Amino acid sequence: MNREEKHIAVVGGTFDPIHFGHFQLGRAALAALHLDEVWFMPSGSNNYRSVLGQRAEKFHREAMVKLAIAGQEKFRFSDWECIQPGSTYTSKTFAQLNATYPEVVWYYVVGADTLHSLKYWEEPELICHAVILLVAGRREQVSDDSLQQTAVELREKYGADVRFIPWDNIPVSSTQVRRNYLEGKLSAADLPAGVFDYMEKHHLYHSLEDLTNEEILDRCEATETERQYYERLTTMLTPRRVRHCLGVMHMAMLLADAYRNVPLEKARLAGLLHDCGRTENNSLNALAHAPAGAHIARRLFGVTDEAVLSAIRWHTTGRPGMTELEKVIYVADYIEPFRGQMVNLDKARRIAYTDLDHAVSFMAKNTVRYLESRGEDIDPITLEVIDYYQS
Repeated sequence: MNREEKHIAVVGGTFDPIHFGHFQLGRAALAALHLDEVWFMPSGSNNYRSVLGQRAEKFHREAMVKLAIAGQEKFRFSDWECIQPGSTYTSKTFAQLNATYPEVVWYYVVGADTLHSLKYWEEPELICHAVILLVAGRREQVSDDSLQQTAVELREKYGADVRFIPWDNIPVSSTQVRRNYLEGKLSAADLPAGVFDYMEKHHLYHSLEDLTNEEILDRCEATETERQYYERLTTMLTPRRVRHCLGVMHMAMLLADAYRNVPLEKARLAGLLHDCGRTENNSLNALAHAPAGAHIARRLFGVTDEAVLSAIRWHTTGRPGMTELEKVIYVADYIEPFRGQMVNLDKARRIAYTDLDHAVSFMAKNTVRYLESRGEDIDPITLEVIDYYQS
């Protein structure tokens, strides 16, 4: 190796959660090569199942990786993919890394399964040109004819630099960790330091439907002030409405976390209070409660953040030219995990993970169709939203 260069290996994945098998991949790379660092890089894409709580939110996955590798020599945390909005692709990631750090020789640590599937990934030729592939496997895996043939194909087709590194395979996967955790078969000793306790504290991998309201607040890392707001909401709203507010809070945080264009704390607060105008003893209709809620949030809850108040104000009808926070709350109100009767709900959730503007337009159109079918009033602003966001 030319020591004027820097040599860094990347261990990627969802880390949902991180476990000792991930550690072993990093250590195998360090043992095989004179690397300067090993970066543990969680994928940026949120799993669709995180909508219902069955997967960890992106900010929780990041936190667990940081906890796990703290104090581990040459192990570093990288949020390179997590800070990217929307879905991320390995080809784009390494293209950006090479452009940003031209002095670095990049290695990508993968398992045998990943090597076999690499040709089906987005732009595999760019990955092969951008990195040196380090394939970790037991000696019997390395000599496997199929694996060797895959390496030959990648070398011939894409000019890939594929190197095999021996490791002591740990037969564990994140899927198995999650299963064992939910079945009560996991302990703190089975995971890197701090990870099990973090999972317990935030009630990870349990469906949100199975969590109490207080546990959902834990899951969302609600502040003490927000917990006080929640207690006040329980005296103002029906239990079903309170549960809906918690669902919107969680969904708003997921969207803010996915696109990284809205602070999580603003999304959490606006989501929690968005329906505070739906008090039991008022006669406000579906359209009037939103502006009333903005007023109540300011007067009764002391909210002074105009961005949060505006998101509450427009969460029902939307408006042309919404801020990113307003879009997040508008969409979260439609697709929150406790919704059961919204039109095209599953499709709406999937669109929301790929294009927020498209989601706004899609949900506005479905809202209009629903109101028309019931003979209810349609706010002209919602029609303007459709025109604005479909153009």
